[in-house]
Amino acid sequence: METTISTEAVGADRPTRTWVDILYLTDLRFPGGSSSSLVEETWAAVGAGYRVGVLQCRSSSIRLDRTFHPGIRELLDDGSLLLIGPDEPVDCGVAIVKHPTVMTESMGGRLPIRSGRQVAFIGQVPADLDGTTYYKPSTVHENITEALGSAPVWWPVSPTVRRHLEGSGVPLAEGDWVEVIDAKGWLVDRTGPIGDRPVIGRHGRPSSLKWPDNADDLLAVYPNDDRAVVRVLGGTEGLDVVLGDVPSTWEVLEFGELDPREFLGGVDFFVYFHHPDLVEAFGRTVIEALATGCVVVLPPHFRELFGDACTYSAPEGVADLVASIHADPAEFLALSQKGVAAVKREFSHETHVERLRSLVGDPSPAGGRAVPTGRFQDGLWDQRPRVLVSCLGLAPAVVATTIQQVVGHRDLATGFNPVVLTTAAPPEVSVYLDEDLLLEPGRHVFRGSVSGIIVEVIEQRGSYRGDLDWENHVLEKVASVRRTHRITSVAVVDLGHPDAWLVLQAST
Repeated sequence: METTISTEAVGADRPTRTWVDILYLTDLRFPGGSSSSLVEETWAAVGAGYRVGVLQCRSSSIRLDRTFHPGIRELLDDGSLLLIGPDEPVDCGVAIVKHPTVMTESMGGRLPIRSGRQVAFIGQVPADLDGTTYYKPSTVHENITEALGSAPVWWPVSPTVRRHLEGSGVPLAEGDWVEVIDAKGWLVDRTGPIGDRPVIGRHGRPSSLKWPDNADDLLAVYPNDDRAVVRVLGGTEGLDVVLGDVPSTWEVLEFGELDPREFLGGVDFFVYFHHPDLVEAFGRTVIEALATGCVVVLPPHFRELFGDACTYSAPEGVADLVASIHADPAEFLALSQKGVAAVKREFSHETHVERLRSLVGDPSPAGGRAVPTGRFQDGLWDQRPRVLVSCLGLAPAVVATTIQQVVGHRDLATGFNPVVLTTAAPPEVSVYLDEDLLLEPGRHVFRGSVSGIIVEVIEQRGSYRGDLDWENHVLEKVASVRRTHRITSVAVVDLGHPDAWLVLQAST
């Protein structure tokens, strides 16, 4: 099938580069604090007029079968956060690598990103005290420098993380990049303790490292008798290692079963003690509890981070401390209000906006989106599955609809690279699209002028004039496409079409 089509530069009437004030490079599938932190920082930045983008990069600590965090999905859906394509050229005021584990491996070269500043936000220590290693700072630093073209400044989330990075050779910022929260949105009206008995709450991801390592300490801070009501959000996974059965007096909810603000509104005292081998980088749940007005009780090592906002005790002293404060409503309210004030002062959205202003100045005028280049660095390419979408034998209008749907899924999904296979002539397909399908010189593939979607074309049965019969020609073509694009999976749009078997057979 002969097709004459323009090979002019793709997207000549569109910006050659996308502009954002802030670009995050992170894994949007983190289930807990890292994603919650990104959501809060995006809300703060967008509320102040900044334009925020994010590039999905796979973390070495996240399973492949996870989907985007629901809070991040909402930001993408409403346009507050721009999902940057892996081949989208970007200019930004600051590029922020928001978790060191997304750069434990090389991206394979320089990404199409130009940034005024480069930041590595470090919310995790390189290794826990039990020897579990998450990343090597020097390697992560080299990979970020290679990907962004300049060395980043490392901003620890807390003094604890800073101590673990000192001596590693990476350049540390003078201050810490503390996490933030919408102080007004989390505030709960309190007039004193909830009831006759103290209500102790604990909220955290399920892990044995999130619990004390012995039964005496655990029951000292989370009693199993009528001294207090114990409410747990996040499940009790890992508890059996220490305690065996879950106390029947506890009220247990699984992770994500209840909105954290609603849960904390039903708690007097947020008590958090963890395994001694866990080096807690920050403790986002702590500022959530403070923001809702809970009185927060922690082990003394948190004092350097949270100061007078919290109350501190050894495990054996928690019960008496909680009982004493609960018996004095005036003291309870004073401690509650002190914590709320600390969040407003040190961990609020305003704190983050001032931080951004010091890095990139005031927000810039909004710009358009650049046309994808279709050139991925090996690291980003290998992180994403490659899906062959077969439209073999389908009408141009159906192929066009499929392309639109595939592009929509691609731009909202964790990230996959689709290749559409069709027997329809690209000019006939593009009639139904808001873009042209342009032939790439020397590559014998078509590419969407706006979406960057790759389209491979096979001659129609009636116009094919090759040496092989048409079926074997299709089998060879599909095999070639799979090799060229390193296809990892195949989808057939119309399984009922009589030629669908050809693509399925070639894929086995």
